[in-house]
Amino acid sequence: MHTHLVSFRFVLVLLISHANLVMSQTILPRPDHIVIVIMENHSFNQIIGSSAAPYINSLANDTLSALFTQSYGVTHPSQPNYLALYSGNTQGITDDLVPSNNPFTTPNIGKQLINSGKTFTTYSEDLPGVGYNGETSGYYARKHSPASNWIGTGTNQIPPTTNQSFAAFPSSNFKSLPTVCFIMPNLLNDMHDGADPAKITRGDQWISNNMNSYVQWAKANNSLFILTFDEDNTLSSNHIATIFTGRMIQSGQYTTRINHYTIFHTLEKLYGLPTIGDSIAYPPINFCWKKNYLPNSLLNLPDNTLDGLIYPNPCNGFFYIELSDYQHATAELYHLNGEFIQVCPLVSKETEIKTDGLNKGLYLVKIRNKEGIIQRKIIIN
Repeated sequence: MHTHLVSFRFVLVLLISHANLVMSQTILPRPDHIVIVIMENHSFNQIIGSSAAPYINSLANDTLSALFTQSYGVTHPSQPNYLALYSGNTQGITDDLVPSNNPFTTPNIGKQLINSGKTFTTYSEDLPGVGYNGETSGYYARKHSPASNWIGTGTNQIPPTTNQSFAAFPSSNFKSLPTVCFIMPNLLNDMHDGADPAKITRGDQWISNNMNSYVQWAKANNSLFILTFDEDNTLSSNHIATIFTGRMIQSGQYTTRINHYTIFHTLEKLYGLPTIGDSIAYPPINFCWKKNYLPNSLLNLPDNTLDGLIYPNPCNGFFYIELSDYQHATAELYHLNGEFIQVCPLVSKETEIKTDGLNKGLYLVKIRNKEGIIQRKIIIN
């Protein structure tokens, strides 16, 4: 019969209390990869709804895309906007010149990712070689490559190998991508040089030709594509187009005001990184993600139990874990983005776990004993 021990119930109370605290907040997904493309100098109304940008508009209307209708650059000209998006701060830069005090030693997303065991790379079109740190080359412009300002071996600096030519961007094996990468088209293809509407169409076609394969892959995998602009054309209060596309996106048009600091703060929260720079004043985007989203790693887990291991499933109020070899076994509860909630010991062959107070939805249970790990999804109604 079912065994209930006071010690276990005490641990369970802690589990539920912690779960209530965490589940009262929006749980963000954790993409395997994020690709960020930054275009140049066009307002929202010049892009969204324009026949000159058919691919971008198809992306904005995709069933796995979020269009942010109130997205803004933070200043003018280009370079400080890129710095804000990369480091959560303009670093005191107010022009497009090579900063005299580079390399910087301030915190930045590239170093944060590397320190946390993840990876970062910039892919710049026309970059003449790995780690190149000159001001221009062909149609490459350093002012559009913010991470270049942190290349070095000192505090908060990143290795030159993170600065790559766009030619190194994979054409199909997207699993080989770094955790986060910034994509910088050259001045001909980022809508900077030339006359409208031709330069809009050229940039739109570049995105279609070079990014669509990744976009389609991100829609089928646990990854995300972000398209944004550095600034507007100086005539629309810096109102720009920003689109998120990926399998974890709840499609729609979102009217909450965001800017480059908001996006930067969101990147930090997606990967559990400390908040740095001015982004602390701008809440992360927590309103465009699917509820009960399942990353790829959980898609093929059994919904129900093997030989009655976890039951009933779905459950309402409680479920049982049945394990013959329960000594020294534990049950761990996780959110579906992999965020740990709590661990409980199994105290009998049938251990009851009460779910009163837990929010409805999908959870992941990992059962560990000396034989290894068993993972199951559990649905709480």
